[in-house]
Amino acid sequence: MYKVFVSSRNRPLYLWACLDSFYRLTRSAAAVTLIDSASDDMLVREVVRGFERRGLLREVVWLETNEIGGVIGEIAKRLTPEDELFGFVEADTVILPGAFECWLGHMTWLMREDPGLAMLGSSVDTGDFVDPVQALRLEPDRPPQEVGDMIYYGDPGRRDHRPDTPEQLVFAPHNPPGRLLVLRREAILRAGHASDSDLHDNLRALGYRTGISTRVRHRHLSLLNIFDYPRYNMTARHDYMRGATYRGQAEARGFSRAAASWTREPDIHLLTGRGRIEPEIDGPWYRFRLAEADGPVWLASRRGFALDTADQRPLGIAIDRLLLDGEDMLRSTALAAGWYAPEDGWRWTAGRAELPPAREVALRLTGVVDYEA
Repeated sequence: MYKVFVSSRNRPLYLWACLDSFYRLTRSAAAVTLIDSASDDMLVREVVRGFERRGLLREVVWLETNEIGGVIGEIAKRLTPEDELFGFVEADTVILPGAFECWLGHMTWLMREDPGLAMLGSSVDTGDFVDPVQALRLEPDRPPQEVGDMIYYGDPGRRDHRPDTPEQLVFAPHNPPGRLLVLRREAILRAGHASDSDLHDNLRALGYRTGISTRVRHRHLSLLNIFDYPRYNMTARHDYMRGATYRGQAEARGFSRAAASWTREPDIHLLTGRGRIEPEIDGPWYRFRLAEADGPVWLASRRGFALDTADQRPLGIAIDRLLLDGEDMLRSTALAAGWYAPEDGWRWTAGRAELPPAREVALRLTGVVDYEA
């Protein structure tokens, strides 16, 4: 039996639609725990009671505060070593019928077939994206940027959400949206519970893969807030989700400029199958010599954050030269896991970045951030 966790707050219309689709389309044995983040709309409890009467919900947790850390903590308390895979659903998600007996059965089958797949999401129904012109007509007095935020104008699903071929079962154009997920417990313990984008980056840096199912599809009802809940507070939503980022969790632990728990020393080294290799340091240059040019080889450092900026990414080090056997590879497409996209003359790692095979590695350090000591 798989454990599935449903995260909810207010918007009883969307909660009912979510739970109804779950009730109709789940045929695999599932122990469903609904975690409510301090809803203050009393209709939520009426909706929950209806699905308790249907027998859908194994457990209901009523949190006293609206903090995502509470949701993460409740999930962590309920997972055991026997839970190889578990599910997570946000209550603004409607599961759509498809060419499968059970969405959960199909997604867990994909995960079992591919042990390297650590996080699997579902495809969004792009028909629910609201046209920006229509949205501006509905809300003429709101700033256009605020209207765009409300209709998820920057969502990658608007631009790049289709498989390469019709036969493809899993595709990966961007991180799996955190609305309907199956996750591998062991991998999540290594990466640390986090928001979908942070988790995606960290899992890939650890050598796992993430993907989106082409067969399991969902509607993202928050795309329709402008119709059903036009006063929905997107700023509060962003603040809530910030607590799920690695940076938000670090700040909650007291990791800030006001605390003394940080350092500017990145602790740069290589990790190989033979162990740890220390660098020879020559000013901004770090040089490594390997006995053999075989892999995998990882460029490792502490991870921290660019405090006092809007950048939420967990960052390792910024480098402006990367020489592998004398060849500059900084902008090479061979750099994938653990590397962020090149910027203006430099490139950040995520703290654990895979390198192609080489016998000599040299990098020139150009930037560090604040790291937890």
